[in-house]
Amino acid sequence: MATGQFELGVAGAGKMGAALIRGLIAQGCLTAERIIAAEVHEPTRVRLTQSCPGVTVVETVEQAAAAAGTLLIAVKPQDFEKALQPAVAVRLPEQLVISIMAGVPIRRLEALLGEDTPIVRAMPNVACEVGQGAFGYCGNRHVNADRLAMVGRWFNAIGAAEQVKEELMDAVTGLSGSGPAFVALFIEALADGGVAAGLPRPVALRLAAQTAMGAAKWVLEIGGPAALKDAVCSPAGTTIAGVRELESAAFRSAAVEAVVAAAEKAEELGS
Repeated sequence: MATGQFELGVAGAGKMGAALIRGLIAQGCLTAERIIAAEVHEPTRVRLTQSCPGVTVVETVEQAAAAAGTLLIAVKPQDFEKALQPAVAVRLPEQLVISIMAGVPIRRLEALLGEDTPIVRAMPNVACEVGQGAFGYCGNRHVNADRLAMVGRWFNAIGAAEQVKEELMDAVTGLSGSGPAFVALFIEALADGGVAAGLPRPVALRLAAQTAMGAAKWVLEIGGPAALKDAVCSPAGTTIAGVRELESAAFRSAAVEAVVAAAEKAEELGS
């Protein structure tokens, strides 16, 4: 197993890379001093330095790849080969690589980094920053059980993680990777409805967000979504009247199509 000055190196400290760093530190998985993050854009480096004191922030991927036992790749999938090429020659032997790039299959990373590279492909979402992420992940044949368990512990510490087959990773991307944006749209729409019905905007937004969070917790801990819907819908009551409006607008169909469209885009990015 690769050992280096740092336990984790991050290639790309934009929105998702930075969110993972903050989440791992906040949940006690890693200390800031054990993380090195590489980011080419100076304003992003400055923001990370300010929000994560103790993290070593550098400009080039080579610096992170040469110093960390595990390398997390969070660069844009469209140009990852160009971005990572300089790091290939300086990577530590047996370094574990974790990729969170949407749509990029393990075989393309193996072609760049070497066929015997231990690689975990993962898809997190931005809610990991508040300890409520949703992850899917899988490893190639070179990732041993201990390393895969370590990745699982990291991800479960900052959310909920499911190990899946690689052919399902694009579906994970469409569902939980893109899902926070879909849920945000729904929360915003709920709040707009509250405002339309007379509530002040701050009150409506807080109640809408708490309603979504509470409903999710109920589904996870008590029963499924159908059970929750039936529990709230009284005969000829207010809720069933609202459900009827959503159904007439093809709400569920639109949500299904949004996930499928995002999954298809992820597959396109990786081809």
